Amino acid sequence: MKNVISVALFAFFSLNAIGSLFAQRGSNQQNPKTAADERKNSGATASLSTNSAAETDANSPSKRDSTIAPVDEAQKHYDSGVALSEAGKFEEAIGAFKQSLKLKPDDPQTNFSLGMTYSKSKSYQEAFESFKRAVRLKPDWAEAHFRLGMTSYVLGKRTQSLSEYKKLLELKSPLAKVLYRIIQEEDGPAAGTETANTTETISLVRPTEGGTSASPGSAEKDQNSATAVIEPSPNSEGADRQTVSEQQPLTEIYKVGAGDVLDIRFLNSATSRSTLFTVIGGGLIDLPVAGGLMVVGGLTTNQIQDRIAVELKRRAVDEGARVSVGVRQYASHSIVIRGLVVNPGTRFLRREAVPLYVVLSESQLNNDAGRVMIMRAGTPGQSLDLNDPLALNTTVLPGDVITVTNRPQEFYYIAGRINYPGQKVFQTGITLMQAILAAGGTARENDTIVEVSREGSGGRLITTKFNLKQIKSGEAEDPKLQAGDRIQVVR
Repeated sequence: MKNVISVALFAFFSLNAIGSLFAQRGSNQQNPKTAADERKNSGATASLSTNSAAETDANSPSKRDSTIAPVDEAQKHYDSGVALSEAGKFEEAIGAFKQSLKLKPDDPQTNFSLGMTYSKSKSYQEAFESFKRAVRLKPDWAEAHFRLGMTSYVLGKRTQSLSEYKKLLELKSPLAKVLYRIIQEEDGPAAGTETANTTETISLVRPTEGGTSASPGSAEKDQNSATAVIEPSPNSEGADRQTVSEQQPLTEIYKVGAGDVLDIRFLNSATSRSTLFTVIGGGLIDLPVAGGLMVVGGLTTNQIQDRIAVELKRRAVDEGARVSVGVRQYASHSIVIRGLVVNPGTRFLRREAVPLYVVLSESQLNNDAGRVMIMRAGTPGQSLDLNDPLALNTTVLPGDVITVTNRPQEFYYIAGRINYPGQKVFQTGITLMQAILAAGGTARENDTIVEVSREGSGGRLITTKFNLKQIKSGEAEDPKLQAGDRIQVVR
């Protein structure tokens, strides 16, 4: 009896299990999308396709990756790079641009933007390569040619810089004027080129295939304006100050040049950014807050202050910016002093010109120093006597080479009715009466007429008569002699 009950219970549970299985299969057949919906809700797939075949294979990783457009991913990385560059996160921006280039390596705009970011981080060699790729991919892009030319100039690639300048002329781009102003110091004036002040703006808006900017919506997202080179404007607020400084003596002003280190401070700013900026080749500094590279070469610190303030106001960065500019390290105005000094070597001037005595006092003359020779490019050497007070006020200019020597022995000659005639040692400032007294005086007290012969132009002697009686009484001036003078007491 017990065995019969066990068999019955087993049959009952088996039939229930089979009925549940068929019921589940029938339910699936009546609603075939339920399983797919559950997989979709559980995050098993994220298909971008709209056809049913793509939905069926959405679980496949290879299918999922192939449905993501590389162009969209490249744009995503590019947009991230622009935002990071604007925020000053240059390393992260460079990484984002490189990711975009992996997906779309032949995009000229991304290469250009990568070059701009390299420039901001002062990686000029890398910037050069990026701009070079940009112009290769888009040969008629004037902004890219300008950046390549300017970066070439900074790196000392003179031939490349001139090549880009000529290309800008072919493209009839106004940026040719700006690049010309940067390279003209080395290359001289270019034929048919104007030198008017020009300010150009370069935008990181992604161009379309036709060379124009993208739609307004994308422009708002991608735009990252950067001033190529900030040039002075005739109507700028610092024009009056510039005129005043040009009227000042050279000994009272200093014009910044390559190698100088500027201390630029924003007095009403709470940020703790670095305030030291080195002036690079072409007289440029890289001031990101004012739009990037700015021309400061040949300007005084007051003029640089005005230019930065005007640029910040123009860019709506700070309407009431208070800027302080000073020179932390002087390196562009150098001279060389050598010879009979305690401290020979290179000296850096802190003015456009300084008196000779300032340089000599810093270098400390030796005891036997007597003369100084100043060699200046384009002019004959100037020999000065250190015993002459007027000579010590001679102005020294950048580039001068100063050589201090001992005084060569010089003479004057006296003869005639004199007690001790002959050759006498000449000393600067000696007068006629002093020379006669040094020779023992006249042979007779009534001898008053003296002739002084001096070499003139062409080697001919010029003779002048003097009356000693008038000189003694104060009626005539006691003349100063020169080395080599011939003195003859005639009567």
